[in-house]
Amino acid sequence: MVRYHWALIVGPKGETMDGMGVRYHAKEVAKIGGGNEWQFQEIECPLIATSMLLVRIMIGKVLDKECLVSILRNTPIRQGQPGWNCVAWVKEALGTLKADNKALGTSVLDWNKVRDASMGYCQRKKDEHRFDGQRNFDMKKAATYDLLTQKQTIP
Repeated sequence: MVRYHWALIVGPKGETMDGMGVRYHAKEVAKIGGGNEWQFQEIECPLIATSMLLVRIMIGKVLDKECLVSILRNTPIRQGQPGWNCVAWVKEALGTLKADNKALGTSVLDWNKVRDASMGYCQRKKDEHRFDGQRNFDMKKAATYDLLTQKQTIP
């Protein structure tokens, strides 16, 4: 079974080799003494493809970065809630952003659309052998789909 990790990355629209962004996500980490717990993480990260970044889906344009960051920082971690995970965190963050209506301008924040487009695009890239080395892709760049224009921007 393949497990996908979901995160929201805020960064510039233009792709550059030294481009940086910030990854916001809920991550399950081991606790000292045993067991696991969920933690919110906000980490500066390169925008180039990594083994952990399969695809990138552009879902919105930032209008107010401070408002956006505040919403993401305040999206709760629901420790101990059965079935809660990083996907639930992203879903709740998108719902809050949609209700806020100030942080993002043009955007697609409907959870079903974002989830379906993301999973569909990831499957499409898998079917095209993007991740297994059977075809020649620029692996320094993450496969990117712009949900606003419904077009692939990086194969």
